[in-house]
Amino acid sequence: MRAIFTIAFREWRTLFQSPLAWTLLAVLFAISAYLFNSMIHYYNQLQMQIRMSGYGGDQIQELPFTEVAISPMLGNTAIILLLIMPMITMRLIADEKRRDTWPALACSPLSPMQIILGKYLGLLLFLLVTVLLLSLLPLSIMPYASPDMGQVISGFLGLFLLAASFGAVGLAASSSTDNPIVASVSTFGILLGLWIISWMGGEISGSAGAIFSYLSLIDHYQPFLSGVISSTDLFYFILLSVAGLLFARQRLMAERING
Repeated sequence: MRAIFTIAFREWRTLFQSPLAWTLLAVLFAISAYLFNSMIHYYNQLQMQIRMSGYGGDQIQELPFTEVAISPMLGNTAIILLLIMPMITMRLIADEKRRDTWPALACSPLSPMQIILGKYLGLLLFLLVTVLLLSLLPLSIMPYASPDMGQVISGFLGLFLLAASFGAVGLAASSSTDNPIVASVSTFGILLGLWIISWMGGEISGSAGAIFSYLSLIDHYQPFLSGVISSTDLFYFILLSVAGLLFARQRLMAERING
């Protein structure tokens, strides 16, 4: 366990020392802040329309601020993560192979699963900091609005689980190649496929359509934005993450066997 935490801390420190990670984090926060500001402006416009329609001031307070401003922002933030996570995860293993620093770690007494868990834990710590920074956006509006904190917490939990599953898929792709660009493109292709697969599920009837719908990332993320935390959705994100980690482990074991 100590070895896992050592690798995790090393990976976490490397991520925060990377100009690329800082740049992507800044882009994510800037775009999310802009989207949140736009949603607040839209919310104020709706309030003005209600006021001008003659329903009375009391009706304005009934507008669900979380539904109008925060949930849409989190939905758009997930799309941004879909675009930038492949660039963050591409270097986890592939870049070490490219820089010839990987053999020393791969040939160490550590098991492949310890290496994978250490790198994944370091990535999760980075994502946790990212989500906490994003949570400052709705917190900044607390003195002026009354968001549903239960729904807000649910939404950010869903965002973290979504990002964690993105990271596991990216780690799996990074373990399959020594080219970070190939790892990034592969990760994006897999995530995009899982994002839009529900479109196929809606066009196909029967068990095949149900399977496609179940595999959809967005179908399992959307309930969190509505404040619904389902064991089915939790299990999906955990299952996807575990599948990615197990695939990466198998790749590392195969490399050790093949020398």
